[in-house]
Amino acid sequence: MHAARSRRGNKLCCTAQMQAQAVVTADSAASQLMGWVTEQGANESKLSCRPAMYGSSLALMTTRSVARGETLFSIPERAWITVQTVQQSEIGSFVADLEPWVQIALFLLHERRQPRSEWRAYLDSLPAEPDTPLSWTNGELEWLEGTQLLGSVYDYRQFFEGRYAELEAEVFASAREVFDEQSFAYLEFLWAVSVVRGKVHAPLDGESVALVPFADLVQHERGSTPGWKVQSGFLGRSGKAVTLEADQEYAAGEWVVMDFGPDKLDSQLLLDYGVLDPASTQGGFLLSLALAEGDRFFDDKADVLDLNGLAEAEQFTLLPNVEPPKEMLAFLRLNNLSGADAFLLESLFRNETWGHMLAPVSMENEQAVFQSMIKGCREALQGYATTIDEDLALLRTVQKGGREEMAVRARLGEKEALDSTLRFFEERFAQLDNLEYYQERRLRSLGLLDDDGNSTYDDFFKDGIA
Repeated sequence: MHAARSRRGNKLCCTAQMQAQAVVTADSAASQLMGWVTEQGANESKLSCRPAMYGSSLALMTTRSVARGETLFSIPERAWITVQTVQQSEIGSFVADLEPWVQIALFLLHERRQPRSEWRAYLDSLPAEPDTPLSWTNGELEWLEGTQLLGSVYDYRQFFEGRYAELEAEVFASAREVFDEQSFAYLEFLWAVSVVRGKVHAPLDGESVALVPFADLVQHERGSTPGWKVQSGFLGRSGKAVTLEADQEYAAGEWVVMDFGPDKLDSQLLLDYGVLDPASTQGGFLLSLALAEGDRFFDDKADVLDLNGLAEAEQFTLLPNVEPPKEMLAFLRLNNLSGADAFLLESLFRNETWGHMLAPVSMENEQAVFQSMIKGCREALQGYATTIDEDLALLRTVQKGGREEMAVRARLGEKEALDSTLRFFEERFAQLDNLEYYQERRLRSLGLLDDDGNSTYDDFFKDGIA
């Protein structure tokens, strides 16, 4: 963690330009937010951090040394933006039936156009342009050419465009006095959606989604404090508060951090939050697999998956320098099960079939699995505009912390996972003759094969006759 701590330290990593920018442009927004959150019930003397400029946005910096396990902040429920907050506003009756995240996004747009909004201090702290690829220009998206991430960006944009069209027809058009065309244009809606996606954290997500001013200025760092906690009985009063405990010691002047998604890949965090941790990357590729619908054994295979808690379509994570998940290999073997191996799908074996898939079934089956994965990995790698070596070279020249660096790291993580998976299957393909398959395992379990793989069939009868 030494590298992480040095990266966190403000005195070590903030440039003079950043510090000057903080003095010139951020003091007002930072002090206003600090004053506002204390007006909402946060005890300033109990806050171990304050807003400060980090690059081009606000973050939380410790104001004193903080011991491990000590509370860094407590933000009372009164300061949150929740569905209940929206319902009590001017737009509440118009949006009551919408999804919680949509309600909160529209509330941001409604309040942003109010010069005297009670949420002005918070609104001024929000980024004018979130760093999630959802907000990137077409030129910036070219950095993601060929990536799985780019496909996700387009899918989300298509979804949000469709959802906006529905809102325009069903909500906005009939209430222009509330939802004017300029304030509630599509690009404004996309901004609000990106802010909501990039500012919420468990447990205040999903149906319980809430924006928590001040608390949402925490920066992302792999392996840091797991996340927010919601505590009841805030300072002995009724109500709740969002708190964050220090998972290690902080010195004064360090950035407050937590891990936005321990189980998420870099590309997923970039899509959701517009962040990456260059000091601790977690690249990977999400492989989607599904049973072939035209397979004559489709129903039998689907039944096997269902018995083992799996669906007909599953997603598996490929990681650099890590062997593919055993469950993924089992899914592939099941999907490719055919011919003489199909007897394993008989009802007699149904409860044992998945267990058999966890190891090689036959040379023909294993060969089909390996060939399909080798072909798929090669085709995916050919779809990228750059090679792994070219991306590694680019990382030495791109602007640190900029969007291009994040794009390069995201696509590099995908390619390294695919390349690692490709090498795994290529190396194993050359060893197909040396693998032990179902029939050998079965004979060995019956005592009809010795440890060297030789048949004990003749010895069995010889000993029996004797």
